Amino acid sequence: MTQDTKILKLSSGEEIICNVVHNPEIPYVRVVQPMKLNAYPKATKNGLEEALALQKWIHFSETDTYDVPKSQIIVLTQASYGLSKFYEYCVKKATAQDENVILPPTTQELKEIEDEEMWEEFGEPDTDTIH
Repeated sequence: MTQDTKILKLSSGEEIICNVVHNPEIPYVRVVQPMKLNAYPKATKNGLEEALALQKWIHFSETDTYDVPKSQIIVLTQASYGLSKFYEYCVKKATAQDENVILPPTTQELKEIEDEEMWEEFGEPDTDTIH
């Protein structure tokens, strides 16, 4: 079993770059940290050129490892050195962003926010009241 950075052309038409764990004894290829390749035209002073952007292949997933059936892969090829380095940079940047994601507030935090808003609107309770 080996791991290597590859480009996969899928039967869906998508092209992804990822680290691949290949085991010839199983009917799928395990892809790690896949990113979709998006080529688009870019206007430059020399005319139109093709530019490349990478984006997460599957969003909102709890994992970064997926099993792709070999029957869905049309082409599997080695990524160029330059593309591999760009991919590594994008993976590091995406991982850093994931670590800095602001999580939604907890139930307790929401309750505290509601209490603060209520006290701002109606005033603090009078603790000096004598019964």
